[in-house]
Amino acid sequence: MAASTKITITYDGDQTLQADQGTRLEALLAQMPPRRHQPLAAIVNNELQELDYPLYSDSDIIWVDISSSTGWQIYRRSLTFLLLLAMRECFPDYRLWISHSLTEGLFGWAEDAENNRLSSAQIACLEQQMRQYIDEDMPIQRLTVAKEDAVAFFKGEGKNHKASLLMRRDQQYLSLYQAHGFSDYLFGRMATHAGLLQDFRLIPFEDGFVLCLPCREYLGLSQTVELEPRKLQACLRDYQEWASLLKITTVSDLNTIVEQGRRAFGELILICETLQERIFHQITDQLERHFPAVRLVLMAGPSSSGKTTAAQRLCIQLRSVGIRPLLISMDDYFLDLGSTPLNERGNPDFEGLAAMNLPLFQEHLYDLLDGKTASLPRYDFAAGKSVPDHRQLRLEDDQLLIVEGIHAINEQVSANIPPQYKRKIFISALTQINLDENTPFFTSDNRLIRRIVRDAHSRGLSPAATLNHWNEVRRGEHCNIFPYQEQVDFFVNSALLYELPVLRPLIEDQLAAIDPEQACYLEAKRILQLIRYFSPADYDLVPQNSVLQEFLGHSIFA
Repeated sequence: MAASTKITITYDGDQTLQADQGTRLEALLAQMPPRRHQPLAAIVNNELQELDYPLYSDSDIIWVDISSSTGWQIYRRSLTFLLLLAMRECFPDYRLWISHSLTEGLFGWAEDAENNRLSSAQIACLEQQMRQYIDEDMPIQRLTVAKEDAVAFFKGEGKNHKASLLMRRDQQYLSLYQAHGFSDYLFGRMATHAGLLQDFRLIPFEDGFVLCLPCREYLGLSQTVELEPRKLQACLRDYQEWASLLKITTVSDLNTIVEQGRRAFGELILICETLQERIFHQITDQLERHFPAVRLVLMAGPSSSGKTTAAQRLCIQLRSVGIRPLLISMDDYFLDLGSTPLNERGNPDFEGLAAMNLPLFQEHLYDLLDGKTASLPRYDFAAGKSVPDHRQLRLEDDQLLIVEGIHAINEQVSANIPPQYKRKIFISALTQINLDENTPFFTSDNRLIRRIVRDAHSRGLSPAATLNHWNEVRRGEHCNIFPYQEQVDFFVNSALLYELPVLRPLIEDQLAAIDPEQACYLEAKRILQLIRYFSPADYDLVPQNSVLQEFLGHSIFA
């Protein structure tokens, strides 16, 4: 018998071993020392592969586990698959909908033909069934089928939204995943065995449940965040109900509007903008009712939420009722670059509160609220220096002070001001559209796409530069913004149902041009695949005062 041909495997940067041609990734793990986290997949010669992938040539391998962004997404996707299988086996008469992310998990619900939701006991049964799959280490088999066959299969299953999107894929063949006779596709790679998915909870929440996931180590989280996100959930549900009234709950619904032409799409734009204007109007009504007792408004939100435009639009609304707004930005209170503290990785921590000259900001804040004149600085971002005494301001009797900044809703910033004299606003692009019934388009991806467009247009940064920095930005959000979001008085959802078709043409070619050798290649490929599910649309119908124009570069407030 001829000897097997040997290939060289390089892993962990500089470690090597010899293996037979055809050896699968999972078989290699048995030859290696135990790892802190069990790999879920591997990057083989710059391409993501599942653990059943066979190797036939010399290969460089980077193991992918739950401590990375890619691994966490595989984990989330695979747990969703187990939930779908459990629903099919335990409650086949119920229809499952996964709506949105919520803290470190996914919010969803299931209902039967009579609109009965799952009870707590039924949710516990689902969790028990999922754990049985995990205890049995149930295989999750990947099946390669022709695209036309996959589309026909999902149409036969009544999953027309999924079928519509898969028709847009430019591959001739697609991968479906199967276990216990159940097949599905969740728009990405999966774990090969259920035993890799040990850490999760399924807990009742409101009229549904939350599929709780492990903490995201790649964002610097050391433990799962325990929050009661009631205000956030209410905002998400309100927007979802509004989208349902418009009959736009999935990407294929939106694509239908885009493909009807400019008039239909233009009407959708106006409807979305009107809804957002109503939000600013409602906040203004509340502020007017409590003015002048309330003299301070603090606005914060994660990156690419449209905070600048939201603040300006609120100012316009206030002026329409006779209240003159005085707007200041906490960005002008950054420390000089050389004084910025370092994070645990030895890099300047621009996201932390310690990067701000908080004593100076508070001095000016209290002076203004006391009716004194304050000499405010301006921060020169190009030079990395604060320019003192840039402008002198005084808060007049008919004025309301608005502070916008990443840390504005942190109570430490305004601790000496009693709650009855201030209001806090949280703004974020809380996307409420799904790829299909069980796959949300996540808020963080929406904001990342906005930021790629803005950085390329306004800041001269390539999509690769934005992608490489994104996890650092998100770490800052999880430390400095999200812990305080439930303490606010108002939520502003800056997401616009129509925006992703508009943003697609502005980043598609640049993402496609990112080389496989670049560190952000896999993430660029993932975002490119997501954005291509949307039918493209022109941006010329977007109003100049829209939050979206903050990223397109044509805002009237620029």
